[in-house]
Amino acid sequence: MLNHNEAYWQQKGARLTVEAIVAQPRLWQEGLEQIKAQQPVIEAFWNKGDSHTRILITGAGSSLLAAQASVNWLRSVVPNHIDVVPATDLVLMPESLQENTVLVSVSSSGNTPETVKVVERALAANPKLRHLAVTNNASSRLAQLAQQHTEGLFIPVPEGTSNGSFAATSEFTVPLWYLMLLVAPAGWAEAEKVLPVLQRGMNHFLTHYAADIEQWAAQSRNNVVAVGSLSLKAIACETSLKLLEMGNGNVMTAWHSMLEFRHGPKLIINRDATIIGYLAARPEIHRYDIDMMTELTRERSAGAQVIAIGHDELPAGSKLGDCYFHFAAPELADYHESWTALIYVVFAQLAGLYSAIKLGVTPDTPSRDGKVAKVAKVTVY
Repeated sequence: MLNHNEAYWQQKGARLTVEAIVAQPRLWQEGLEQIKAQQPVIEAFWNKGDSHTRILITGAGSSLLAAQASVNWLRSVVPNHIDVVPATDLVLMPESLQENTVLVSVSSSGNTPETVKVVERALAANPKLRHLAVTNNASSRLAQLAQQHTEGLFIPVPEGTSNGSFAATSEFTVPLWYLMLLVAPAGWAEAEKVLPVLQRGMNHFLTHYAADIEQWAAQSRNNVVAVGSLSLKAIACETSLKLLEMGNGNVMTAWHSMLEFRHGPKLIINRDATIIGYLAARPEIHRYDIDMMTELTRERSAGAQVIAIGHDELPAGSKLGDCYFHFAAPELADYHESWTALIYVVFAQLAGLYSAIKLGVTPDTPSRDGKVAKVAKVTVY
């Protein structure tokens, strides 16, 4: 698995995390098949509304980031008004949930306290509210709420999506994939076309760069900042979160949007910071990202480092930053920018995995002191 055998990963306390990372391309295929098998049920759910129905997607943590990574594509396909609102906000202002709304709850565990409470309150206040639950846990509270509700919908994810590892790897990308498919059935044809490109790109990345990323992670670093445009801003945030969590808080991390970064936050390059930049595949966005990364490479201090992640090889003779990793997927330039989020996040997954091992942290259970749990412990009033 990756660049080591199973015994190595077992000894490092990382076997579950690695299995979840490499399983993603297969799980996406199985997920598509499971959703398509439920096409009549899904279409009946959406046919109950019209283009004036508001779609509100809510979640917390990585689940919220999955929603934020998907929403630009969803808005390009679905005629309805779509909002993404953190459950950590909605639980504090439940009155903001309007009528004529489809509530889409996203939670890997299906038991996120704030998300569960938002749904419970919403259904109690409006028993006819339609509720779509996207969760990896079929026995969770959110799944039960959707299954027991006459206006609810829940489609199980493929078996093996959740395997007990702490890191949200397949538990991040499968809900992201499910959101795109379940909220936008009209986009299934596009999803079927891009899926082989994503699978090939992911497999290329895992095969060609695992050892290089392990070598990169072995270097000592105290400050890591990830940047990305539009949907990739959510992946930058997930990268920041992944490195912070998997390192058990030993590495300070941050994230910004690509263009916003030069408006002040860029000054972090005056010290020994590492900048991870995700380059959008779409040419009209890509050119802005290239300008930003070129600027950072030119202006950084001697102690700073620039890492770039892209969809394909750079033009001959070009160099960007200190390291450039790509997915050998030139076709992604022709698709909506949200699709790249599904595979670009694998860099964060590998970086978190190898960084944890370098720091002496077991990736499958990084927070041994219990300060951060897989399902956050929250008192919801």
